[in-house]
Amino acid sequence: MSRHETTDTQTPEAGTPLDRVLNGARRLSRLATWVSGLALVVICFLVMVEVLLRKFFGVTLGGMNEITGYVLAVTVSWTLSFALLEHAHIRIDVLYNIANRRVRALLDLLSLGAMTGFMLLVTYWAGQLLKNSIDFGSRSNSALQVPLWLPQSLWVAGLVFFVLTLLLLCLRSLGYLWRRDTEGINRIAGIKPVDDEVEEHAMLTDLNHARQG
Repeated sequence: MSRHETTDTQTPEAGTPLDRVLNGARRLSRLATWVSGLALVVICFLVMVEVLLRKFFGVTLGGMNEITGYVLAVTVSWTLSFALLEHAHIRIDVLYNIANRRVRALLDLLSLGAMTGFMLLVTYWAGQLLKNSIDFGSRSNSALQVPLWLPQSLWVAGLVFFVLTLLLLCLRSLGYLWRRDTEGINRIAGIKPVDDEVEEHAMLTDLNHARQG
């Protein structure tokens, strides 16, 4: 177990209502990530079948480009929360790594707040797009004639879940800020420690060696 995960499980506040909600969001995000991964595997298999059918038989499944686009959009929106909770989003840490704990905590709050504000705007306009598709009965401009509200509703639902996760992290971070717990802020909103990244890389290397040998 990584140092980052160990610290998180030993947090005294692990039983508070907000932490329980966050744990529920983490479990849901992990499930959504597994389902999204499975969907991507299936769509890759279908694309491979499409290519082979075109190459050797001159036939096509039809609409694979369109379906692939829908799957990619939906899976991305539903895996954003997992990436957030696992500290997998890319952040520029040149100045961050040389700052003291208080400055790091402020930078963590700033980045979390900026992402929340940005995603609120994105989700609002995505919701407006979905509303327009429902109101006008919009369909895709293809042979499939897919009602656009179907993929768009799944896409928007993933964005809404991401925004709710961001808001939960903001509330938890503000609670840590009120108590001047900079370690708590860094634990849930900071950049993953270098030790954890090194450990993950070592685990992946060992796994690859085990598969090859």
